[in-house]
Amino acid sequence: MATTSRILELYLPTFLLKTTFRILSKIVRRVKGRSWVKKLDASNEKDEWEGYLIAENVEHLEIGKDADMIILYAHGGAFVFGDALLPLKMFIDWIKTWKLNHGVNTQILSLEYRLSPKYSFPAARDNILACYQWLVTEKNIDPSKIVFAGDSAGGNLAIVSAIYLVNNPYLYSIDPPAAIVLLSPFLSGMLNTKSVIDNASYDSLDPTWLHRCMDAYIGDSNLLPSCSMVSPVFEHQLSGLPKVWACAGGYEILLDDIKNFIGKLIQNNVKAELVIEDTNFHDYAVGKATSRDGAYERSIKYIGKFLYD
Repeated sequence: MATTSRILELYLPTFLLKTTFRILSKIVRRVKGRSWVKKLDASNEKDEWEGYLIAENVEHLEIGKDADMIILYAHGGAFVFGDALLPLKMFIDWIKTWKLNHGVNTQILSLEYRLSPKYSFPAARDNILACYQWLVTEKNIDPSKIVFAGDSAGGNLAIVSAIYLVNNPYLYSIDPPAAIVLLSPFLSGMLNTKSVIDNASYDSLDPTWLHRCMDAYIGDSNLLPSCSMVSPVFEHQLSGLPKVWACAGGYEILLDDIKNFIGKLIQNNVKAELVIEDTNFHDYAVGKATSRDGAYERSIKYIGKFLYD
């Protein structure tokens, strides 16, 4: 599976990757999403983002109503492809498991942010911040009930958005979210750590392809791949962030960057937890089919305990 993924990344044009994931997303929604998914009001397009509310009996709900927590989620896809509803099975498993284990109602807002190369940095980050501002100011949802989350490139966007919010309080008169959840986050465009070399033949991500995607994401912004705005592992101003939970597979190329970033958070007095599943590779926590040895199920329990205990 990992080898097939790397081949597709290297040789399939980006527009075909996007088309493939849209088709898969439609299939997932048709099979799983009839009573779980509601597209948010089209008026949100004025901020150039769209989103989907995922919750039990969603057709009868308003976002935030009777919710213990709302997760603002950014999907993966190396900034160039992906779909907000492709992780729908994971979202449903989160909601069901946490209700059973903790007696809570969780809602998820999965964001369709603007993709590269058509939209380069900071378009995707600004989509997340605009959506967060909409939740807080227009929907009157307290930041203490909102979590930023994402996988892979979406994890990058989640943490970069939180850092920007904390370090630029004069731009946003709202508090940061209550927590951040990062699933195999893509935290550095440099891709020059030991785990990139050691795990390149095992992981589902190809480093050459990731370099190309990062170049497309940076676009004409004149940033270097080492700039902390696109590679948060190099950020030094981390104090003030909410608590962070992260996970990584022992066979993924991003492992060292993830470990280094969590270490920096702890050094900056940010409460941070990292779970490493030794026998797994990139994004194992997003789908049971890509995980080994029960790691997918454990991640759901770990995140629920982190957020609700």
